[in-house]
Amino acid sequence: MLNRNSRFQAGFTLVEMMVGIVVGLVVLWGMSTVYVNSARSSRTTTTADQLNQDLRAVMDIMVSDIRRAGYWDVAPTGVNPFTVRAPAPTTDIQISNTGTADADCILYSYDATYKPGNTVGVVDGGLDFFGFQLANGVVQTLDPAANLANTSTACASTQWQNLTDERAINVTRLTFVTGDAADATTGSKCIAFAPATYIAASAATFTSWTSRPTAAGAIYQGPACDPSAPNAPAGGAYPAAANTFVETRQIRITLTAHSVADPSLSRSLTETVLVRANRVIAP
Repeated sequence: MLNRNSRFQAGFTLVEMMVGIVVGLVVLWGMSTVYVNSARSSRTTTTADQLNQDLRAVMDIMVSDIRRAGYWDVAPTGVNPFTVRAPAPTTDIQISNTGTADADCILYSYDATYKPGNTVGVVDGGLDFFGFQLANGVVQTLDPAANLANTSTACASTQWQNLTDERAINVTRLTFVTGDAADATTGSKCIAFAPATYIAASAATFTSWTSRPTAAGAIYQGPACDPSAPNAPAGGAYPAAANTFVETRQIRITLTAHSVADPSLSRSLTETVLVRANRVIAP
């Protein structure tokens, strides 16, 4: 027997169905928005982490290698062949431009005894020359080769290998600074003294200066122990010719890049390298 109330039962009305569909779509839209925002945030975080990691990796490589400039495996008494500025071959640190306003190329040498065919304590052609430069948005490292004559011309050579991946990051700036007027604590330093008779309080036998130009915002890329240094004493003249000069080399590296996947993500790193081997100029 049929239920007496069955004739009063009915389904959803059209209005109720439409209201239900709208509510479901609103909930689905809200969930989709949360998912998309979460995915976008996750992607941005991953991209930023990758950019930071890439910059940190290349900076660490440059810092650790530049710190070795001038290393001499046997280090006997005499002129260090890996810190010579003149006459040729030039093996001391050289900083120059490669087409930009910044000094974006650094070249140096050290006794790389791990290289096959190297002779300990002897400059073995280009096998002992190293460097970094910025080229077309990529940081490159110098691939030591026997056909490199000295650090004065290596920036123009073809012996460079990419160090950063242009598909992941685009490097917009790379600079190497030995001293600038804006930062009084940064710069290579020259100490000049008469070994047998120097008195720290006497400028005639002992003096020192930092590789820093006098003009605000200016940059000096040369060595501290150089008569042409802007802040060298006595208008650019060395003290007594009998003095010994000890040059500490300090280089500040600035590296800026943005992500290729998200150009709005940009990062900049700055590190200061104190080269372990001092340059000594004996009378």
